[in-house]
Amino acid sequence: MTLWRTAYASVIGTSHVQTGAPCQDAGACRVIRANDGREVMLAVVSDGAGSAARSAESSMLAVQYFLDTFTPHVAADPTLQFFDRTLFESWLHDLRYKITGLADQHSMDVREFACTFLAATLGPESTVCVQVGDGAIIGSGDEVGDYAWLTWPQHGEFANTTNFITDDDAFDAMEFEFIDRPINEVAVFSDGIERLVLDMGNRSVHSPALRPIFQWLATTEPSLEKTCPDPALEAFLGSARINERTDDDKTLVMGTRVVPQTEERA
Repeated sequence: MTLWRTAYASVIGTSHVQTGAPCQDAGACRVIRANDGREVMLAVVSDGAGSAARSAESSMLAVQYFLDTFTPHVAADPTLQFFDRTLFESWLHDLRYKITGLADQHSMDVREFACTFLAATLGPESTVCVQVGDGAIIGSGDEVGDYAWLTWPQHGEFANTTNFITDDDAFDAMEFEFIDRPINEVAVFSDGIERLVLDMGNRSVHSPALRPIFQWLATTEPSLEKTCPDPALEAFLGSARINERTDDDKTLVMGTRVVPQTEERA
């Protein structure tokens, strides 16, 4: 049985409901049992630019292409030592080529497919985080429930601006972090919930906002892959309590390998 409990959901923002626009976020997670029997979790989020007409398509493409590409890599080497900036730059180059192909098919400018990208790869010994754009990745190490950011939102000079993987300077904007320790709890999320869990002024994580969600997650059933969004997480992200604080699309991908206390006693 897998050690990981995971959940993900993307929920349309109330501003998009009012305008009839689709949800432009995408997210997913997968737990891979490597060839040596150990496990690696992949968590990925992409947020389509609100002003880009076809960004919902590119965000879904980015999420699926990441999972498809790196599943065999982590299965072969759960230490993640293969993962470096050069490899990911090559992957990003290929993804941009695919998005350009989509734009050509529709005779549209590639900017109409603009999206951000965040991914966390969590092995038994180390962690890799990659980001272009806003949103963030947070995690805990040895101290369960005490969260810190692993990547921070990339905001531009002006309000509501960020970096996109379709930008000319996407490779310069890309953040790549190889963390030489395991992360036991992780949350990857789009900018729709940044201000619910991050203290932007102090550049810190508001841990109390996340603890109840991780405590709930620890009580769910472990599984290697969630093939559909979690209804409970969807309900939470779409609740009036959340929509009162943000009208944007919201995506949250979570994982924990913390054993609940009831299981520890058993």
